[in-house]
Amino acid sequence: MNSRTLGPLFIILLSLSACLASGCAHLSQDLAPENVSPFFHIQTNPEKQVRRLDAAGPFYTQVESPQEQEWTFRPFFSYRKDVKNQTEELEFLYPLGRYRKTPEGVQTRFIPFYFSYQSFHEDDGEKENVDLFPFFWGKTKDGKPYGGFFPLGGIFRDRFTRDEIDFVLWPLFTRIKEGETHTYHFLWPIFSLTEGGERKGFRIWPLVGQEEQQGEGAFRRLYFLWPIFLYEQRYLDTDQPKTYFYIFPLYMGEVAPYLQRHIFLWPFFQYYYEPNFDYLQLDLPWPFFQYARGENNTFGIRFWPLFTYRKVDNRERASLLWLLYRWEKQEDEVFDEVLHRFFVFSKVHLLYVKPENRMEQVIKLWPLFRYAEDGRGLVHFYFPDLVPMDWEGFERHYGMLFRIFEYYNDGQGREVTKFLWGLYYHQRQKDLERIELSFLFTYLKEKDLLEVSFLKGLLGYRREGLNRRWRIFYIPTSWETVEESAKPIPSPGAG
Repeated sequence: MNSRTLGPLFIILLSLSACLASGCAHLSQDLAPENVSPFFHIQTNPEKQVRRLDAAGPFYTQVESPQEQEWTFRPFFSYRKDVKNQTEELEFLYPLGRYRKTPEGVQTRFIPFYFSYQSFHEDDGEKENVDLFPFFWGKTKDGKPYGGFFPLGGIFRDRFTRDEIDFVLWPLFTRIKEGETHTYHFLWPIFSLTEGGERKGFRIWPLVGQEEQQGEGAFRRLYFLWPIFLYEQRYLDTDQPKTYFYIFPLYMGEVAPYLQRHIFLWPFFQYYYEPNFDYLQLDLPWPFFQYARGENNTFGIRFWPLFTYRKVDNRERASLLWLLYRWEKQEDEVFDEVLHRFFVFSKVHLLYVKPENRMEQVIKLWPLFRYAEDGRGLVHFYFPDLVPMDWEGFERHYGMLFRIFEYYNDGQGREVTKFLWGLYYHQRQKDLERIELSFLFTYLKEKDLLEVSFLKGLLGYRREGLNRRWRIFYIPTSWETVEESAKPIPSPGAG
């Protein structure tokens, strides 16, 4: 089994299911629209070369075009392939499981048990890491291997922003290497010793601890009875050193040439001042009352939970009765954006694109409906909208399961209305209108074509040009109508 691209057995099985779909279940380019909802419903868009199959009501969807392919078996997994960007993505039991392949690398995860990553980027060399709790293994970009069994023993290399981390019977013993500095932990987090390079220190937590570093990033840190007494100096190698002094929770202070922060009875009373920006903030007490002001029309006031308002540069936000209503606004040379939120999950989101004189908007009244348009004619509306988060993944895996009615306009003259996942389907565009009630009734009108059918031809009528056809009990009867003006005129001497 290749650890570069495969995870645990259940990940392999799900990946294979997507691969089988992608390799063996392509929609034929010769497919015509067909509606037998809720069993299956085939929709086509010849202009964009898009084919869509919905099956088992809302549970299965397959969409294909020359550039993209997608298979979704709700709520279990979805597979997407982007030919143009050379990406593949499989999500299963969303948001727990995910497999994603890009030109830069391959990443697989199943929270919280499994994670793997293999890089294809030249700067990372052959970097690879796999975590299959309690096992882990991999190799660095230089090809150095590592691995182990947590908590018995092992070593990490180039992980968690550290050069090396090795442990034996964690938390009994751990060693961390950063450059030339080594930190030894015994019964983490109680005892530690740091030495090497320009750093040294020790810790007997929570009684006492001291650490110091010279050179770049120089600092000093000393504490007693953590977190009660703390004294720390940072950025000592610069002309902007910063000092921390805590007697928690009575007093907490941070002082530097560019700021002063004093907190009494944390977190209730705070004085914060940045002289460079003439910024002042007072919390008296937090979170109930706050006052702030500064440069660039910076201003803030809070009477929580009744009312809050804050403005920084070109951004403003306000709230009434905390979660009842929130308002945000941001404006620059290109965009003018306003967001209204009601009861957390409902919103009106407006985005004005100035160079294009175009307004995008999203109206979400949870759990009733969601309406969106892009200002170019594209419109999407559906109800109910039971998924509270406006996240693509949740919408893809769970949204359609609860959707009863849907309307879509692609902005290029094509409108689609669906009820009960296509049981009722109405498509309208230039020179075409189609109405379907599953397999019970079909109405189709094109340029030179009119067709009406009950029960897929038990009773039907079709007119195409001069041809007429009736179907009675699925038996076709056709004839051709010849216009009177097209009949030959007999000669006077004939006969």
